[in-house]
Amino acid sequence: MRTQVACWNCGFSNSPGSRFCANCGKPQKQTCPECGAEIVQGAKFCANCGIPLAAAEAPVEAAPVFTAEARKVVTVLFADLVGSTGLTERLDPEESRDVVRKFYDMVEHVVERWFAGTVANLMGDAVLAIFGLPVAHEDDPERAVRAGLAIRDAMPILNGHLAVTHGVQLAVRVGINTGEVVAASGSTFDRDFLVSDAVTTAARLQQTVSPGTVVVGERTHRLTRDAVEYRDLPPLQVKGKGTPLTVWAAVAPLPEQADVKRATAPLVGRHAELGLLGHLYHRSREEDRVHLVTIFGQPGVGKSRLLREFLAEVRDLMPQPMVLRGRSVAFGGQIGYHALLDILRFQAGLLDTDSPETVRAKLAAWLNEKLPNQPDLLDGLLLTFGTQDGVSGDPGQIRQRLYQTWQSLISGVAESQPVILALEDMHWADDGVLDLVEAVVANITAPLLIVCLARPELLERRPTWGGGRRNATSLDLPPLRQDEAEQLVMALGSEGLGPEAIKLIAQRAEGNPLFAEELVRMMLEGSAPGAAIPDTVQAVITARIDRLPPSERRVLQAASVVGRAFWPSAVAPIAGLSVEEARQAINALIGKELVLSRPRSSIADEREFAFRHILTRDVAYQMLPRTQRQRAHAEAARWLESTIGERAEEVIEILAEHLRLAGDEARASTYLHRAGGKARRLYANADAIRLFDQALEAAAKAALSPSQLAAIYRDRGEVYQLLGSYREAMTDFEHGLLAARQAGDQALEAVLEDLVGLIHHRQHRLDDAERRFARAAEIARVVGDRLTLGRSLVDLANIAWDRGRMGPDHPAIVEGLALLRQTGDLSSLARALNMLCMAYLGTGDGVRALESAEQALTAAREASDKSKEATSLSYLGHVNSYLGLYDRARQHTDASMAVAREIQDRRRIAYTLFFLGRINFWTGRLGDAIAQLEESVPMSQETVPTQLPWLFLYLGNCFHEAGDDAGAARAFADGSRFDAVSARWWQPSLICRISLASITDRATGWDALIGDIAAAEWDEFVPAGGEVLLAVGRLLTRLGRHEALRAFIAARRRSIERLNSATYAGLLHLLEADAAEMGGAPEDALRNLEQTIHLSRTAGTVITERAALEQRLRLRGEEHDRAALRILLGRIADSLSGDLRAAFLANPRGTLLKE
Repeated sequence: MRTQVACWNCGFSNSPGSRFCANCGKPQKQTCPECGAEIVQGAKFCANCGIPLAAAEAPVEAAPVFTAEARKVVTVLFADLVGSTGLTERLDPEESRDVVRKFYDMVEHVVERWFAGTVANLMGDAVLAIFGLPVAHEDDPERAVRAGLAIRDAMPILNGHLAVTHGVQLAVRVGINTGEVVAASGSTFDRDFLVSDAVTTAARLQQTVSPGTVVVGERTHRLTRDAVEYRDLPPLQVKGKGTPLTVWAAVAPLPEQADVKRATAPLVGRHAELGLLGHLYHRSREEDRVHLVTIFGQPGVGKSRLLREFLAEVRDLMPQPMVLRGRSVAFGGQIGYHALLDILRFQAGLLDTDSPETVRAKLAAWLNEKLPNQPDLLDGLLLTFGTQDGVSGDPGQIRQRLYQTWQSLISGVAESQPVILALEDMHWADDGVLDLVEAVVANITAPLLIVCLARPELLERRPTWGGGRRNATSLDLPPLRQDEAEQLVMALGSEGLGPEAIKLIAQRAEGNPLFAEELVRMMLEGSAPGAAIPDTVQAVITARIDRLPPSERRVLQAASVVGRAFWPSAVAPIAGLSVEEARQAINALIGKELVLSRPRSSIADEREFAFRHILTRDVAYQMLPRTQRQRAHAEAARWLESTIGERAEEVIEILAEHLRLAGDEARASTYLHRAGGKARRLYANADAIRLFDQALEAAAKAALSPSQLAAIYRDRGEVYQLLGSYREAMTDFEHGLLAARQAGDQALEAVLEDLVGLIHHRQHRLDDAERRFARAAEIARVVGDRLTLGRSLVDLANIAWDRGRMGPDHPAIVEGLALLRQTGDLSSLARALNMLCMAYLGTGDGVRALESAEQALTAAREASDKSKEATSLSYLGHVNSYLGLYDRARQHTDASMAVAREIQDRRRIAYTLFFLGRINFWTGRLGDAIAQLEESVPMSQETVPTQLPWLFLYLGNCFHEAGDDAGAARAFADGSRFDAVSARWWQPSLICRISLASITDRATGWDALIGDIAAAEWDEFVPAGGEVLLAVGRLLTRLGRHEALRAFIAARRRSIERLNSATYAGLLHLLEADAAEMGGAPEDALRNLEQTIHLSRTAGTVITERAALEQRLRLRGEEHDRAALRILLGRIADSLSGDLRAAFLANPRGTLLKE
């Protein structure tokens, strides 16, 4: 009786030789997840490659959140016999079964033994194989394609056997496709993934090509094009696909020498390590001894790139070194000494298709060239290939003969030239190669540098590797620093990436050059910087995660749900472990350099950990099916709420995100709204909008009340309003208003009516704005909402201000201020006080204007309202500049600009740029002034159109002072077009018309223009009466209108004196001097000019001092005036550049600088 064999999965008794369990259907062969070698039941380590096996770990209790499922990117191979129907018709059923079984056996051997894939299903005359399940490898697509080519190439051998035994010939078609599936994780997988698109497409691909073809899909091709030779195929139209598929036919594997992939960017951040390699090479050569250097590093950190650079540096040195270079491969476990075979293939020019005789002949020729006196080494070298012709003995003796041969070979070559033995991927090397390297280091005396590249896993197999030897050095290759990573990304992206994209990619790559290269490639191909993880990067990380023992893998995935940072007590319930078990797993993950411990924790009495690399977290998370993610996020939310308690506001966004991803839409919406409010208060505007978007999305799914919707719309609209996105703000406020009315919430309705009015006001629709403000005030009075009533009254006062009818005693501002003081709402009070500041300034009361702005600034800062703070600072700067206190004005205005830019308040930025431009004009910094005013124009057009005529006026003034009258005329003309739009705009538009007339030739219209000057109500806004002085002085002096100039000066004197502005007082004296000179009183003119110069120097008003010095120089021609004027003109010239500087120097004023 034959002994039954228990299934390793379910325990069912199967017949010996069963490949699948008759009860659960699982494959009965267990293979090493790393190298693919078959393992025996209960083995703790792989007998071939030595890695610890998951079977060695004690079973883990089933988790309440996770099931044994995972989302995986896999590569599917579908191999189908062609013409099998005719085969079954010709042969007896038993013979047909035998023929197909031999095909199955061959495919299974190639897939599982050679390339560590898994045969998932046998379907009639087809085989379905998966690469990436149950355990992923970073090169699964390459393994699948190599397996497909090996199946194709094995068919002639199989057919030779079948022709003799059954008189038949078989043909095969292979389809290979890469895609995402959901399947069981760990050491088994079920068959649910069979319905996935990745599997279906692989099957469809092979149906459309001729026998003997290995056809691959686009994703597989992209991932293997550097390792496999392909030829193009016409696009294939397959069943179930709307558009033709782009496909390729695999031809053959490309050579495995590592120099195939060339560097695309300069070496960054590795020059110290490169220098050390060079030093060790020279020392080995000079001291005639062996030195072993092992470079350890995580996948993608740049080990191979460093080796390439080193070899490039030493290759042409004299004497020229011989480089013996080999690589171990993950799927080469069944082939001993793969790295040594790699060396011989390259050195002797061997091909995979060479016969044994050809291999022997090529090796003999190469050996005769290098060591003509040692032909006896040939038989020993052939042992590397498993050929034992002429060699006898037990396995130990044969192994010793092989080692002696390689040591003799290396020693012999090193007698005539230095040797570099470069061995890559030593963590995958078989024990024979590792033992040989240690023997060479111990036994050879020769100028030999051995450079081994390995991941830290090598030390798990060989903890003492290189240890204790004076001629051994271990070098750990760390990630690049942030600045080095940015330098690398910049070089990889050439000119195709902007500064923000470079920084984002470098941050996401976190110092890993491979990750950086793949992220750059994805972006240059059209993906967003934060888009999906490149397949190459995902494969590297997935392979590492899959090799973890189950408890560590589960903890890593549970931690990925918690976030970049995590805590054992948060991870434990998600992973289905005790807190102590979670801690143990985390400590193991620290040792594997997947996570790290943080020095401080944001959770009391909890040690905090974090993913070492954010992409590790992303990949671990993506491996979880969506249903498991939901349950895990719900558990994380419960943990946060129970742990944080009343401090929930500190982690409000994290909690909201967990609830959203858990599908708890109602609570998620509430928390997302709160999180958005927190972001809004911190002026993280993009985050606030994103969170409010998510809150509204969740609210729609949860059917929240209209009042809740209205509040979210209100808050998002406020952010849009700050950013100057008035269309979006208006949409939100109107949606919110409709929801508030549906809810019957009159208090909220009043608030939103006021906000709708605010947007109308921002866009200068004064009638619409006034109607909305009045409606808001009416509702607020009815419901007794003093805060909204106070705000609405201040807004109504603002409308009166725009119409030129608001002073400090206007009823709306008086009542509004009183109400806001009562409510204690400091933010709203600051806004009202800022409005009062401008009202006082309009009357010429600069002292009270400053007092109001100072009070507003205090209130804004106490309220932590940076928007109002920026406004108060800008008003302080503006008022001080009107008073001629330019140093103080610049200090406040610069501070306002810093805050406005920080919070992205585009309206305040536009205002403040104008204020700065005006300050810089009067102080002679014309270049800065022009840049600031021109920057303000487009923002003002969008956010504060009432400022435009003033902007164009000062742009014109700047261009005129710089000697560019054509530019000045354009700016004055632009500013003069606003006079019919608004009463508030009429004055600056008139000043622009006056200024334009003063610098251009016109034949008529002078009297009408002068009449407009005389009729204007300049005292409605006293500073406007000061602003007009320069323009009127230019015009009336040019026209010689002495009496008109005298009358204008008399009309302006009282209000200018009330404002007590050094700038305007100086301008007034300048006009007095013009009038005196026209009236034939030069001494009076000189006395007034002296006053202007004194006031200008006190205030730092370069423009008026320049005008006064020019006039005084003309009147009395003293040299000290010429010298002083030359200094001023030099300062103005220094502020200009390019064409403007040239225009200034060509101007008659500029000629003085050339004297």
